[in-house]
Amino acid sequence: MTPQDGVRAYHQLSMHRPDRYAPGPGQLDWATQPAAFRRYAGARLIELLHRPLEESPAYDTVFAGPLGEVAPLNRASLSQLLYDSLGLSAWKEAGGSRWALRVNPSSGNLHPTEAYLLLPPGALEQVGVLAHYSADAHALEVRAQLPTPLGGELAQALPAGGFLLALASIPWREAWKYGERAYRYCQHDLGHALACLAIAASPLGWQVKLLRGTGEAQLDALFGLDREGFSEPEAVDALLWIGPAQTAEPRIPGALLNSLAALPVAGTPNRLSRHTLEWPELARVQQLCRAPALPPQPWLAEAGRAVADNPGLPLRPLLHRRRSAQAMDGKSGIHAGLLLAWLQRLMPGNSPVPFAVTGEPPQVDLLLFVHRVQGLAPGLYWLARCNGQAQTLREDFLWERVDAELPLYRLLAGDARGLAEFLSCGQAIASDGCVALAMLARFDQALAAGAWHYPRLYWECGQIGQLLYLEAEAAGISGTGIGCYFDPAVHELLGLADSRWQSLYHFTLGRAVWDERLSSLPAYPALRRLVPE
Repeated sequence: MTPQDGVRAYHQLSMHRPDRYAPGPGQLDWATQPAAFRRYAGARLIELLHRPLEESPAYDTVFAGPLGEVAPLNRASLSQLLYDSLGLSAWKEAGGSRWALRVNPSSGNLHPTEAYLLLPPGALEQVGVLAHYSADAHALEVRAQLPTPLGGELAQALPAGGFLLALASIPWREAWKYGERAYRYCQHDLGHALACLAIAASPLGWQVKLLRGTGEAQLDALFGLDREGFSEPEAVDALLWIGPAQTAEPRIPGALLNSLAALPVAGTPNRLSRHTLEWPELARVQQLCRAPALPPQPWLAEAGRAVADNPGLPLRPLLHRRRSAQAMDGKSGIHAGLLLAWLQRLMPGNSPVPFAVTGEPPQVDLLLFVHRVQGLAPGLYWLARCNGQAQTLREDFLWERVDAELPLYRLLAGDARGLAEFLSCGQAIASDGCVALAMLARFDQALAAGAWHYPRLYWECGQIGQLLYLEAEAAGISGTGIGCYFDPAVHELLGLADSRWQSLYHFTLGRAVWDERLSSLPAYPALRRLVPE
C-alpha cells in the first residue's frame, strides 16, 4: 500500500454518513477530559507583555502583505505577535464552570495546537533559547538555552531579525471527543493558527513562511518532543520562518539541526488526562503525512489587492473579540454586496496574508448555500477560487455567472436551508444563518503530488475559515466552523462518483444568539502592559 492509499483509507474511515458516524467514543468521558493547557513543570518562565488593543492598524490593510516599518525582534514584538495570534481572548463562566477562549479558534474549544519558538541570541536574552508558548500565562517556558557557539551558528543560519516557530499537535485533545476523525480537526486548527500568525505578523512588518527544507520527521527531536515524559504524544506539523521579508528560504545545516536536537531540555510535560484511549489510525495517518525535505522555493514579495469593505475598522480589537457562534437567529439577513466583499477577501491573489504562507497553489473551492442575502436569490452557488473556471459536476447545474468580477456561479435556485442543515449532521446552525458553505478540495490532484499534501488541504480550509470569522466580526455578525457533516452526501449532491473533490470543512455565518447566562472575564487581568524599551 502506498502512502496515498493509506491516506485514502483513513479519509474513508473518518467520514460521517447519515447511517453511521466515523469511529468515535460515543459519549464523553468527563473524567478524562484533557487539561486545558500544556505546561512544562520546572521550566523557567519569561513573562510577556501586551499593548493596548486600541493601538492598532486598520483591519483592511493587513491582508495584502507585511505593513510598514519592520519591527525589531525583541520582547515587545514577540509579545505582540503571540498576544494577537495564539493568546487568550477571554474567560467564560457559567454554573460554577470556567473556561478560556483564545484568539485562534479550535474544534470543540479543545486546542490541540501548541507553539514552540527557536530564538537566536539577542532576541530575548544574550543567549539563544528554545521555548514553549504558554497561552494561559502569556509567557514563554524555556526548555533549553543554547550554548554560545551553537547560538552563533543559529544566528548565522537565520536572516537577521527573524526566528523559527513550530506548530505542533496533540491528537488526544481532539480524539477525546471526536475519535478517529480527530486528525482532520487537528489540521483544521493548525490552518486557523497559520492564518492568525500571518495576520498578527503583518502589522509588525514580518512575513510568515513555511520552511520546506527540513523533513518533518526531524522536527520532533529539534523541539524536544521525542523525549520521555509525554503521556500524550505530540508532534510538529509545521516549521515557520517569521521575520523580515526574504526572497529565499533559509537553509538550516544538518549539523546545526543535529546539535539542536541533542540539547538537554528542561521542564516536565504535564499529563493531560488520567488515561487515554488508543485511536490507531491517528498515529498511522500522521506518519504517512509527514513531509520529506523538499527543494527550496523562491519567496516572492506578493502584493495582494486591498478589499476595503471595512474602512477605518481597527484590527486588534476584532482579533480579540472573535467568537464561535453556537446558534443563529434564523431570520437576519445581509446584503449581496457584503457577501461579495467576503468572497473577494477569500480569493488567493487578493490575500497573500495568509494564503501565501505555505507556498502551495490553492486547491479549495467553495459551495455556498445562500439563505438570506438581499440581492442574491436563495440557492446553491460555486466560488471557483482556484482557477476561476466552471467545473464538471452535475449536468443539471446552471453555471450562471452572477458577478462580473468574481468567479461566482449559480448552480441551482431554491430554498437550500433544509439541505444545508441535513448535510451538516442535522445542525440547525447551518440553516439559520445568512449563508453556509462547504469547502471542496481537489483531492486527487493534491495526493498525486504526495501524501503530505493531505493535511495542507485542511490548512487551506482553516485559513479560509479564519478570514470568514474575521469578516463576520467586522460586519457585526458571527460565524462558526462546522466539522460534522455527511461527506458522501455532499459528494452525491454534486454528482461526484469519484474522489476528484472532497468536502473538508463547513462554515456558517449569520446573527448569533448568545447565551446570556454566561459571564465574560478578561483574558489576562494582571498582565503587565508594554512599555517602551
